[in-house]
Amino acid sequence: KASDLIRLLKVLETFVACVIFAFLSNTSLYIDQPALEWCVAVYSICFILAAVAMLMDREEWENRLPISFPVFHLGLNFLLSVLLYIGALVLWPLYQFDEKFGGQPERSRDVSCQHRLTNYVCVWDQRLAVAILTAINLLIYVADLVYWARQVSVGTEDQPGDS
Repeated sequence: KASDLIRLLKVLETFVACVIFAFLSNTSLYIDQPALEWCVAVYSICFILAAVAMLMDREEWENRLPISFPVFHLGLNFLLSVLLYIGALVLWPLYQFDEKFGGQPERSRDVSCQHRLTNYVCVWDQRLAVAILTAINLLIYVADLVYWARQVSVGTEDQPGDS
């Protein structure tokens, strides 16, 4: 059912963001680097927007919006989430792995990765995990965008709040 799919996508978006936040608990990954701090802001903004969208769906607030719910979601997903995540997908790896921007292109150069502690994720692995999770979340947001673009273009009234 379409409403279950859209709920699943929103849950996935917020879940992946939470995993990203777990890796970002190491503030040395981005502190004092404006481009990377921007990426953290993107993750935070998109997380909040996805959570608000889930709450709006759950509380059936879609009838209180001045525009249709599919148009609202299309704008939310495209103008904010997808475009912001594309920027983060470019900036995060560029500043984490390109030496020209102060990054470390090779795991073997990261001193924290040379220790073989079993319950420890080294800094380079954290950087890589955030880069991969950014790409995964972008794909989820794109799937969400495609769904809502279809809703708007077809003009269907099958909205998540409908049963």
